Amino acid sequence: MMMSTPAKQKPNLSPIRTFLPEVLVLLLAALTRFWRLDYHSFWFDEAVSLQWARSDASYIWQSTFPLVKDKHPPAYYLLLHSWSNLLESVGLARNDAALRSLGALLGVLTVLGVLLLARRLSGRSTALLAGVLVALSPALVWYSQELRMFQPATTGVVWGAYFLLRAWQGQRRLARLGWWLAMIAAFTFALYSYLFSAFVLPAAGLTLLALWMIARVERRDWRLGEEKKARGGTSDDSPSPSTTISNLQSPNRSISRSPLREGVVAFAITGLLFLPLARNAWLVNDSEGAPGQAFMNFTDNMQRQLQVFTIWRSPWSAELNAAMFIFFGLLALIGIVLPWSRRGRGVTRYEIDRMWLLLWIGAPLLIGNLLLAVSDTVFAEDRYFLFLAPFVLWAAARGVVAVEERWRPAAWATGAAATLLLAAALPVLWSPAMLREDWRAAAQYIAAYQQHSPHLPGAVFVHAEYTNPALRWYLHQLVDEKNAPVFYPYTGTLSPDDAESVVAPPVRGLEELGVETLWLVQSHLNGVDDSRVVQTWLNQHYPVITEQYPAGIQLIGYALRHRYDALPELVPNTATPNAELAPNLRLVACEVLTSELTATDERMHPPSGWVHVRLWWRATGAVGQAYMPGVQMVGPEGVWGDRLYRDGEILRRDPPTQWSPGVIVRDAVDVNLNPLTPPGDYPIMVGLRDEAGNDVGGKVECGHVRIVR
Repeated sequence: MMMSTPAKQKPNLSPIRTFLPEVLVLLLAALTRFWRLDYHSFWFDEAVSLQWARSDASYIWQSTFPLVKDKHPPAYYLLLHSWSNLLESVGLARNDAALRSLGALLGVLTVLGVLLLARRLSGRSTALLAGVLVALSPALVWYSQELRMFQPATTGVVWGAYFLLRAWQGQRRLARLGWWLAMIAAFTFALYSYLFSAFVLPAAGLTLLALWMIARVERRDWRLGEEKKARGGTSDDSPSPSTTISNLQSPNRSISRSPLREGVVAFAITGLLFLPLARNAWLVNDSEGAPGQAFMNFTDNMQRQLQVFTIWRSPWSAELNAAMFIFFGLLALIGIVLPWSRRGRGVTRYEIDRMWLLLWIGAPLLIGNLLLAVSDTVFAEDRYFLFLAPFVLWAAARGVVAVEERWRPAAWATGAAATLLLAAALPVLWSPAMLREDWRAAAQYIAAYQQHSPHLPGAVFVHAEYTNPALRWYLHQLVDEKNAPVFYPYTGTLSPDDAESVVAPPVRGLEELGVETLWLVQSHLNGVDDSRVVQTWLNQHYPVITEQYPAGIQLIGYALRHRYDALPELVPNTATPNAELAPNLRLVACEVLTSELTATDERMHPPSGWVHVRLWWRATGAVGQAYMPGVQMVGPEGVWGDRLYRDGEILRRDPPTQWSPGVIVRDAVDVNLNPLTPPGDYPIMVGLRDEAGNDVGGKVECGHVRIVR
């Protein structure tokens, strides 16, 4: 195997200058992982992590170790618990970016581990390129920014591999003991964070055995060379112990079995520590998917894994993605198969890095394909085999440098292309296309509405209890819980027969409490409310005031009360035209609740921004038609926004023909904007349309909207 020879260092060079390329790679890793840490709101899985982290440490262990209340073991939750406590001491325990910075730090540590491991096995050039690729890997960046255990487990696996190598290479017993203990700790952390980490243990064990066997063969070859030399021959073809990665002993001593015995003991300890958790995993295994077939969908699964490890969710065409898959696949294959060039370099017949990559990539994938016979969900999610990504990218980097040994121009172009492709695939991570569940946006909308409506008490109705934590996390930051209580009436599966017995009582209880606006927040309903029992019952009993669609969520506002004897207190700067727009029908007041916005909206209802307008009507006598309000945002060029119509809105469910004289009715309208609306101030104009859809009477100005970039 080619071994890189350390360059002679000038005495006046500082360590930072000596290792400047490595420092730059780590800075790149930090940049990508700390970039826009709070762009995405916590989604359901992350909220679960937060719930566990905010629990007592003993409760976390007792609840997650059996793998019944949560299918993931406790190590990451305990680490996040400690991190949250640390942040609480400096007032950042509820800061999204601060909480996620733990994963970002672990992501940077993963890159450092790859740099150290690859440098010892493949040389500095390969290590630097591997570090860059891992630093830019979209999937590794994404999961470094998520409050889940997949990146932490990856960090544990990479460092476990590094500690294994250092332990094997250690010359002194005490030093080796320290490295073996570090390996046990790293692997145990990975295993107790994420169960699939166990797939690397066979690879690690086989690596230990292979290192010992290679060392024996190299020692034998060296001795044969020395004997030949003593007889007057030459030993040029014999590897020198000083240039072999596996050699541990001085030239005049037989190879010791101590490192092998120590390694076997270290792996035995790791296995014993993992055994209780493995037993629990076996006991609950029946709930994870249905049996499939070994190696089912093999080609599709492997192609998908390679895409996850490289360009992942790139927004490119299917043809370009296929080309990128072939490109990275060939690089990784070359890295695993192609030996180093022998041109004037110190090489051995045993290239440890190729063996290492083959075992650490191949063994987990082989185990995963065999386990498909037990569960067909082994490859169901992109994140399941994330811990293999650093090794696949290392293989790709080795492929580039192996090509460089034969044709340097091609290697430079190939390495640059691999780097640029991963960098080009990164920006999509911080785009609306990657929004999973935008609970922050849902909470912000509810909070803004309630802040504009102190006279209209509101409540939040999350009818699937387990969706409560993420929304509650953000509402707690924005609204006093007394002003926005959260109700969840059930935890099981609803059927249409449950409407009056399960849904009705808590909602009617809200009416008795004086709640006038109800926010129904729905997500993850499959298998819980497939028939939309809650929404159907609410639609039958209450008018809709708005509908919003944050990613992964449906947010519907209902008016539990919309008729009043007198006009309630309104927000400041409310327009009060008090104009009769149709016989016996007066527009008393109107409130523009969205007074400043952009013309486009990428989070709630792309592509257009919506202006929410609340209208207050009074009947001064019998109204002869079921009028509907026409609401528009206009400018000198014409109409830039027009109202949306909904079947369940207030004036459709309770038309003016049913109003008694003197009654005041609350109405609500969303005005849909033209995404091309230029910045500026625009008036909101309100009129009425008769049952045939024709404008009647005049229009009045009901406030202004400012459109910003």
